[in-house]
Amino acid sequence: MHYRSNCCDSDHNIIELKKDGLFSRLIESYIREIFNNIPGSKDLIKYYFDLLNEGLNVGYSPTSLFYDADLASALKNDIALFSAFKESSFRKQLESFLTENGEVVPWSKFKKKALELNVEYNERYLKTEYHHTVATANNVEKWKSFVADADLYPNLKYNAINDSRTREKHRILDGLILPINHPFWKDHMTPIDWGCRCDVEQTDEDPSDVIPEFEAKAGFKNNAAISQKIFGEIAYKDTLSKKEIKDAEKAAIDLLEE
Repeated sequence: MHYRSNCCDSDHNIIELKKDGLFSRLIESYIREIFNNIPGSKDLIKYYFDLLNEGLNVGYSPTSLFYDADLASALKNDIALFSAFKESSFRKQLESFLTENGEVVPWSKFKKKALELNVEYNERYLKTEYHHTVATANNVEKWKSFVADADLYPNLKYNAINDSRTREKHRILDGLILPINHPFWKDHMTPIDWGCRCDVEQTDEDPSDVIPEFEAKAGFKNNAAISQKIFGEIAYKDTLSKKEIKDAEKAAIDLLEE
């Protein structure tokens, strides 16, 4: 039996997100604008976009043999939309802190709650979103290479990392082999959850007879090389009104036109 899985393996050199003074000042200015009822600066959307776009380029490098400029552009558009929805959701939550029991809260109390939310949105969540972008982008490159060599290695094998951290829903897929053109791969290309460490490799082994019963987590029914989306469904969008969604979509377009 033969496998082909190392053509696109790369050391992502996953970084710790910078906690520099520039970003701290950006957040301080942003939350003060919200407190003073001034529309939030678009600098935060750009910060998200630049960081996640960097992750895209790390995972799917423009120097790659399998680089597709049109696909990369579509993925970049999705990142812009994600960034706009994330900023809109963050702003909406900040605005909910402005009053309490019908009374305007003082700056000190608002700032405390705002900075706590910042840790959640712009440290923990953003770090996870960056890592997800790198992993998804890398698997875009892998998929393109799989397609290129499908005549030699027509099947794909799902590999879970079998250790104490492995989620049971992922473990049941370990060893599953299906043809590259099987509908399963349209919705189940790794990563299939936040922090997913599973992988897919190319093989000429015979396909599996049975597909385990598995329902992908909402937002992770995706194969970015096919859908042209890094994030699939964007949960931040669910927190927004129709007008807020429309405004965020416009902000994403404006960002891409800069």
